[in-house]
Formats: sequence, structure tokens, C-alpha cells
Amino acid sequence: MKILIIGGSNSLLKDGYVTHLAQSLQGYVEPEIVQISVGATTSLSAIGRLYETYASTSVAPVDVVLYEYSINDTGHFAPRPGGADSWLFCFHLLLKTAAQLYPTAVFVPLVLAQQQHFSSTAPHPIYDAQLRAFNELALPVIDVRAALSALFLGRAPAWLYRDPAHYDTPHATSIVGAIVAQRLLTLKAQNAEPLAATAARLQAVSPFAGLQAMYLPGVNLQQFTSGPVQRGHTGNRLMQLDYLRMLPGSRLELNSEMFPLALFLKSDPQHDALQLELGSDDGLAFNARVATRHADTETLPFVYSSIPLPLLWSHSLLRPYGASRLAVSVPEQAGGAQTGFDCYAGGRPDAPERHLDLVGVLMLTEAR
Repeated sequence: MKILIIGGSNSLLKDGYVTHLAQSLQGYVEPEIVQISVGATTSLSAIGRLYETYASTSVAPVDVVLYEYSINDTGHFAPRPGGADSWLFCFHLLLKTAAQLYPTAVFVPLVLAQQQHFSSTAPHPIYDAQLRAFNELALPVIDVRAALSALFLGRAPAWLYRDPAHYDTPHATSIVGAIVAQRLLTLKAQNAEPLAATAARLQAVSPFAGLQAMYLPGVNLQQFTSGPVQRGHTGNRLMQLDYLRMLPGSRLELNSEMFPLALFLKSDPQHDALQLELGSDDGLAFNARVATRHADTETLPFVYSSIPLPLLWSHSLLRPYGASRLAVSVPEQAGGAQTGFDCYAGGRPDAPERHLDLVGVLMLTEAR
């Protein structure tokens, strides 16, 4: 059984639920885990990872796409008015992307919960929206939140969480891994519906069915740049990334019939800020210096993440998507007043070199 896991940091923990999932499956099927998860970001980053890793994971068909982003998306969207609608938008885009790349796989959402939201009896706008969306599409959701809440009568044992957002004890991860394994074996026996069929049903019910997406790798955009830029590649035990490094004085300009929804970055301690200029035919004119150093670069050499552009000037990702004029540049001078998305901060004043490592851009347009 080949399982593609696209999730947050709980899917990446050493000796986490993924380890116990593989151990639980042994003897029933031969598990092959393809890990493309990233932490501390939204489902938009999951879309980027699907596109970026497809060439390396398509040697053989994928049996299951396991989607674990409930904690991440709750953290980013719950504080924003209309956050449930923005989450649904991200999820439908991701599901369409997964169906395009892996049409024969079974799509399985995995619902985990922050410690403060452990009890499934307490209403919560994002978790409730997730379950509604999964049920509307008859997806075989694995609701670990509900299972553990029922088992422990709505009160999380002290040993279940390492911190407010991570199931990181051997007891917790072995339970979660076994729950996931049992459900995947059941789905295999039932010949669960493939993504191609799920996507066809999605088109009939989605309010975003008319949207078309295109992912542009950063290294393919060099022809639209001026100033000092260079291609780069890096990796670690989790991922390999190609990127376009933009140095101070460089500029990328895209005039397109599409609208840029998100920038995907390889952020490191040398990141500071980009100057973003974005206009559209419906009157949008946004010009701001945007922070690009991810907070987790305090402890990690680099972090893969994304910046959802509409959240820089509004609370919602929903807007008309059409022709746009995008310019991204790296200012000659560091610092200055900056705006930023959740996990991003300004650059370090002692950074020996400043740059922007652009991995990709997700573009959208309304079908006409």
C-alpha cells in the first residue's frame, strides 16, 4: 500500500503517528510511505507540495492520499472573520489538484485537534466546517478528534500532548497510528472510491468549481526577472527544493490573465522582505513591503512555506480572480515598515547576506 502523506508537523514527528501507522500495517500489507508534509503552514502549502513532488512520486500509482491539515488550518483561519469559507476554498483547490495528479488514489482526511479543542462536543467553526465538507463529499474521514474525545470522555489525558498542538508521546502516537491503519485496511477491503470520482462530484457542489489553477515553479520565472537572480537547489531529509534566488536590486514582473493567490518560499535566516506590487482590473492596487523570514528559521536552516497574498490586505482569500499585474522585488536596503502573514517576521539586522528564495507561485483564474 503506497500512502502519500500531506500534512502538518504532527505527520513529521520522530516516532510520531506515521511510524506507528507503518508498524501497524506490517503483516497485513506492505506499507510504502511517501512523505511530503510541511509544518506551520496552511493547506495552500500542501497544494504546492503536491505539484512540486509529483515527478518524484509518480513512478508507481499512489493508493492513498492522507490529508492531515486540520490543526494547521484551524490555527490560521479560525481567528479571521469568514475563516471557514477561506478554508473550504483551500480544501477544494487541494482536492482538485490531488485528483488531477493522483486520480486513482483514495483521498482520506485525517482530523486531529489542538489540546484546547480536544472535546468534539464543543462547537468550533473550522472543525465543524471541515466535517461538513468531508461528509458532503462522502469522504472516508478518520476523525481521531472524535474517537479520542469519546474514549477519554472529553478530557485529554495529561500524557496525550507534548504541547498544545502535538500528539507527541509514544502512547498517543501509537493509538493514532493504529486508528489510521485500521481504517485504511478497511478502505482497501471495500475498494473505496478513487479521487477521479470524488472530483467529479466536487465539481457539482463546489462554489469554486469555475476556478482554474496553475502552479508556476520559481525556476521557470527567471525570464521575467531583471537584476541579480540565480537558480538554486537545497534539501534535507524531508524535501528537495528548486528555487529562484533573488538578490537585492532584483525584480520579477508578471502580467497575466490570472491572479496570484500565493507565493511559495524557501525561507532562511538571510530572508528579510520583498516589495509586493499587485494590481487588478477590478481596482485592486496593493503596494507593501512584506516580511519573508519564517519564525521557525530561528531553529531550522530553512523552512518551506507559503504566503497567501489576499490575507495581506484582507481577512478572506475569496475575491474575483482575473487579470493581474504582479511585481516582486528585493529592496536594496534592509528593514523598513513591513506587513506579514502569521508566521513571518522581519529580517535579522546582522544577516551577512539578504535574499529571497522563490519556490513557486500559484495562479488562479475564473473560467469564462
